[in-house]
Amino acid sequence: MAGLADVSNALVALIAQIAYPNGTSQPSITGQAIKVYPGWPVPAVLTADLKAGKAHVSVFPTATEKIIDSAVSEWRELSAPATTLTLTLAGQAVTVGGTVSTPQNAALVVDGKGYVYGVQPADTLASIATALAALVAVDQPATSTGAVVTIPGAKAISPRVGGAGTSVRELRSQSRVFMVSVWANCFDARDPLADALDSALSGTFHLQLPDGMTAALRYQSSRQDDSGQKEGIYRRDLMYAVEYSTTETRTDTQITVTETNVSAGSSLDAQFPIKTIVE
Repeated sequence: MAGLADVSNALVALIAQIAYPNGTSQPSITGQAIKVYPGWPVPAVLTADLKAGKAHVSVFPTATEKIIDSAVSEWRELSAPATTLTLTLAGQAVTVGGTVSTPQNAALVVDGKGYVYGVQPADTLASIATALAALVAVDQPATSTGAVVTIPGAKAISPRVGGAGTSVRELRSQSRVFMVSVWANCFDARDPLADALDSALSGTFHLQLPDGMTAALRYQSSRQDDSGQKEGIYRRDLMYAVEYSTTETRTDTQITVTETNVSAGSSLDAQFPIKTIVE
């Protein structure tokens, strides 16, 4: 889920990209050195940097917040299951291929029965084949050689690979006002930087957050403070509201084998099993 720190860091990253469009090893948009960070300046550091001709841009969450929606949304897919393994069938042999990564499940449905192996971080293609062969061998002859599983008596083999994806749901959405403060040692250094940041932020309508959600960015107000000019501190505050969601995520494991138990009887209290269907 995205919290205040995540939103602050996303704003800091965006402002740094605006301030240094060609990278931090190249000159800034105003030619001066610029420090961009979340939180509030440390007075001694700020004073020393301003005297050295450096500018600061701080990003601070204010207490101004408004709840937009408190309804919990339905789960939706954030990232689809990813698989890196392959199981290739040729006759009565299955070859394990691809690359090993977790979480993944390697599965075989052999003659109407399912065998599922959860891949381990230390596995190799050969060890996965060995594990599958051992599972099948409980019910019928099965061997492995390298990355190949052979089931000589099998009448039907269906190989499957399943991964894990991520789902997300919104628990609430809120709007929080963030204060982007530009600090410089004179108005000639402050104003061009503040104007450039304000223009770029005003033209940025969406902000990508670490939880995969998108926040809305909206200008609110600005103010200028020259009260510290005797100390060589000139400041402008840009107030931007960020509308973002508090979310919950979960891991969804892809189904590789389904098992359905079929029963019958004269009533619900008098059921007896008929068969099990594995698909």
